[in-house]
Amino acid sequence: MKTDLSHLPANKRRELDRVVQKDAYVKARYSKHYRISKDELEWLGQHVEELGQAVHDVCKKRIAELRSQALQV
Repeated sequence: MKTDLSHLPANKRRELDRVVQKDAYVKARYSKHYRISKDELEWLGQHVEELGQAVHDVCKKRIAELRSQALQV
C-alpha cells in the first residue's frame, strides 16, 4: 500500500524517507536470506568509486582554500 505523503513538509518527507530506507537496509543486510547479484555488486562498486572521487575532489578543494587562508594570515 502506497501512502501519499505530499501533505507533509519536505523536511518531514525526507526524514521519513531516511527512516524507511535505514529500516529496509538493516532488515536486508542482516537477513540470512540477503543476496546480491554480480551485476548489482558491480553497479554498487562503480557508484562507490564515483562517490569516493567526488569526496576526494571536494576535500582537495577545501584543503586548498584553507591552505590559502592560512598563508594570508
